[in-house]
Amino acid sequence: MSEIPSSELKSAEPEPPQPDPPPPKIPSPKLAALLAWLEVLKSWLTFLAELASMLGARRSRERPWRVKVARRSQKIALSDAEIRRLLQLQKDLKDLDQIADAAARFKLPESDFFADPEQVERVIRRILIENPPWLHISRTLAGSDSGQEAEDKQILWREQETLEMQDVTLFLPDEKWRDLPLASMTMRPVKHLNEVWQARLLDQVLPPEVLLDRMNRGEVLIRVHESHRQRLEFLKVERRMQIPVRKKVPIVIESEGAAGQGGQLLYILLDSSASMRGVSAMLALAAISAALRSNLGQRNSRYLFRRYAEQDQIWPSVVEPPVQARTIEEKDALLSLICSTNFNGGATHVNHALDIAVSDVEHLREKENLEAAILLVTDGRAEILESTGLRLLRAGVKLHTVMVAPEPNPSLAAISVSFAILDIGAQAIAPATAPAAEAEAPAPRRRRRTSFQI
Repeated sequence: MSEIPSSELKSAEPEPPQPDPPPPKIPSPKLAALLAWLEVLKSWLTFLAELASMLGARRSRERPWRVKVARRSQKIALSDAEIRRLLQLQKDLKDLDQIADAAARFKLPESDFFADPEQVERVIRRILIENPPWLHISRTLAGSDSGQEAEDKQILWREQETLEMQDVTLFLPDEKWRDLPLASMTMRPVKHLNEVWQARLLDQVLPPEVLLDRMNRGEVLIRVHESHRQRLEFLKVERRMQIPVRKKVPIVIESEGAAGQGGQLLYILLDSSASMRGVSAMLALAAISAALRSNLGQRNSRYLFRRYAEQDQIWPSVVEPPVQARTIEEKDALLSLICSTNFNGGATHVNHALDIAVSDVEHLREKENLEAAILLVTDGRAEILESTGLRLLRAGVKLHTVMVAPEPNPSLAAISVSFAILDIGAQAIAPATAPAAEAEAPAPRRRRRTSFQI
């Protein structure tokens, strides 16, 4: 009898029974009540957070926008008459529409603010009320070294739509057919004998003598065929009416100042990087427009312009002179050139742009006696080199910075004579008649006031 292997004996043995799983733990009634109370508290806290966010967003939309100007000189306020005169000048010259059209190129589907001429007017009004130093309004400009003071008037032409009374020729439809009976449009008398067969059968069976007599009297009628064309006649009428006409209207600009060389120079440096698109571009164009129109009639004031981004994207190029505007016509054309800026540059190199601007000013000072200042319009943070500030100081060139974004820039503010921050949202602007709201940040110690808000 053969023996069974031990491995087969082990496999044939029955397996021990598996232990039963432990029963689920049932939480105590106190713990269940605590968990339910925590869920209710979580729901309430979520509801209160959403309510607070809604109320907070509403308050942020209603806050007035702010213009902060840190300056080292005393503020010179403008009169209401001067503000109205400057605003009316920009309306007559179509500056508000021009800035709105330029800003509309960067308008997003969800935005409805920065392409509106009325909002552009409010922005410029608040800038004029604050009267930052780079406007050069209500202050004595640097006198010229020769020439006498003179005042005259010059004219800029703008195309406007006006109503004029003119003699016009109108062609009105002839409505005499309305006075004819309805049968005259569907039936007509027989003109020839070959048309008698189209008349009624009662007329066709008449004796020839009676048929001719009735035909001569126009009593034999036939139906007007559909192929007969009905023509609408027109009558020529002469009238005098108001006609909208687009024509060039003269805008009178009063010129004043000396006729010699020298005077005030404002060098405009515009940041053309892609981050300027949107509200920042509109604020930059509004600030530059206010500066250009404020001294439009001053003979001894001139403007230079460059736009910059990266070192190889500065325009005009480094080897070319900047765009210069000295006469009224050149200043007017300069604003149109600035509004055509396409903000598509790369990184912002402020130090390189300031070095080029100082070099241009030093080149002009070799021939003329100029009091120069640079207006830097940007939206980004830049680390200013110490050499840049020292060169501005040695050249005697004042730097005015306009930040079109609510971001501080301590290194740039340290070398600037005035540092303006335009902080504005899509729906945060207050009406023109609303009072200005001031919100000064509490300072731990008493110091001289350098920040002004609108």
